[in-house]
This record gives sequence, C-alpha cells and structure tokens, in this order.
Amino acid sequence: MASLEDILARYRPYGPTFGPGEKAPFSGTYICDRGTMLPPIRVQLSKGEEFPVAGALGEHTRWRETNIQS
Repeated sequence: MASLEDILARYRPYGPTFGPGEKAPFSGTYICDRGTMLPPIRVQLSKGEEFPVAGALGEHTRWRETNIQS
C-alpha cells in the first residue's frame, strides 16, 4: 500500500510553485489552477514583482511557471 506522501507526490505539479507575496524569479507568464470546474487564471509578471492572491483562494493561491506568452 502506498504511503500518504507517495500519493500526494503523484499530484504535485512539476517544477516550483509560488505563493502570494513571493517575488517572481524572472519575467514571464504564470498560471494558477483553481480546480477542475473553474478556468485557470494567468498573470504576466516582471522579475521581482509579487505574486497576487487569486480570487477566493486567499493564502492558498499557488502559481506555477508556464511557457505560454500572452
């Protein structure tokens, strides 16, 4: 039987994720998945800008890198 950590690791996104208030490591487009029934939110940030809070997610907002250029 798989441990809880093994199960959670299976669903972790690839690459680093960032929370509200953290600084963007480089300029680019970042995406926040809000669940399966809601469309993702995309933001364009410059290096050093803070990641925002996404809607009702509050402090649980998690941004990840994407190669999408908007």
